[in-house]
Amino acid sequence: MPDELGQLRVSYSTIAGAYADHDADELSHKPLDRALLDVLVTERPAGSTIADVGCGPGHVARYLHDNGAAVVGVDVAPGMVDIARQRNPGI
Repeated sequence: MPDELGQLRVSYSTIAGAYADHDADELSHKPLDRALLDVLVTERPAGSTIADVGCGPGHVARYLHDNGAAVVGVDVAPGMVDIARQRNPGI
């Protein structure tokens, strides 16, 4: 399992930039996803933080943040986290 996880990290880190470019406006085409995320933001306990697990380039974390949520993103691929930090400073 550790070798497979390492391969996954390397693979996703390698394609992080292209993946981020491809999915940058993904939510603009997904009204149901946006509606579900909006419910998550409005129904979370006051003062709580939402964790975007498997955040990739951070586009969902950014949406949540832009709609008033405290959010943190985590991903197994360091390259994805690097892109997320670059594109979404302050989250």
